[in-house]
Amino acid sequence: MIPPRHSTRGAFVPGALFAVAAVMGGHGVRAALVVGVAPGAAPAFLLSRALGERATPKGLERAGHWAGLRAWLTGHEDFAQLPPASVTVWGRYLAYGTALGVTSLTGWLLGFDSGNRRRVWSSYGGTWRPVRIRYPRLRPGFGGSTTRLLQLAAAAGVVAVCLCAFAIVRQPDWAVAVDAHSGGSLRRPGLVLSAGWVGSALLGLVLAGKFGSWTLFVAFLAMMPGNFASGSHGWFSDAAAHEGPLLVELAAITAFGALATYLLVLACLERREPDTITGEVLRVESRRGKDVARFLALDEGNTDLTTAWALPAASQGIVTGAQVRLRVSRGTRTIRSAELVRAAMPEGDRVKAAKQDAS
Repeated sequence: MIPPRHSTRGAFVPGALFAVAAVMGGHGVRAALVVGVAPGAAPAFLLSRALGERATPKGLERAGHWAGLRAWLTGHEDFAQLPPASVTVWGRYLAYGTALGVTSLTGWLLGFDSGNRRRVWSSYGGTWRPVRIRYPRLRPGFGGSTTRLLQLAAAAGVVAVCLCAFAIVRQPDWAVAVDAHSGGSLRRPGLVLSAGWVGSALLGLVLAGKFGSWTLFVAFLAMMPGNFASGSHGWFSDAAAHEGPLLVELAAITAFGALATYLLVLACLERREPDTITGEVLRVESRRGKDVARFLALDEGNTDLTTAWALPAASQGIVTGAQVRLRVSRGTRTIRSAELVRAAMPEGDRVKAAKQDAS
């Protein structure tokens, strides 16, 4: 079953597309909100009622039964360290404990938690405990070298400068174009704004090395003549007649300027001596692209929450379960070098070691 929160969020996706189409078609923001919110509100309400949890007297009784069983199993201090072979003593209660998350060792040895990317059981440091993993997918500069950070900072700075220059020199009469055939004038206010904004963004993407076919396609859609046909253009007309920078332009200039400053600071911090950390590899996750750094989650034994590091794609020999010594740059979460301390044990040796620890 699809979780209710994901279903209700998906109901607003068509509404958001309708809202964008309404704005680009020249309608006002109020009309866009009506067109965008109304189609999503009703399905979201119906989905939340249909997929939501419903507590019944019988269900509450069974939930209390299993909660009591879990509390009883948790009361046995050694139960969490029982290996799968202890099923001969505990019988079905070992399966109950594994299903309820009490027998952490059995679940780990049998691989029941191998599919959970954000919660992994680890015994590094002496005790079994769940470790939560965060993946910084949207973190600026993650895994970047000094050269790459400077390139991204230059791209963000150029976008901020171009937007600032465009906002300062832009004049309201730019939105009026002379029609040579009729001798009159044709107002296309959205064309001027989109040309400046899209041009600044494209220049930044080119400098950042992110320009591709999809980027060109989106820019083409933004500059289509049908978006700026004659007639009422709502906020486009008001924005084009405004003298000086718009509020949205000031926000974009501030954001890109702050991003450029942040990346420059990271580039300066990369010149420092890397830190050295030691731990056990919990997971190694691939990302899109052959030359893109992978995610490496490391358990240092002193916390139940860890943030993944950027492992260079060319690194070899680093697998789950190995103990490694890493030299890292904390600003970009980049692994500069990795040294193998102890190779990952085969599954049979892991079971033997776990049994010894349990005894």
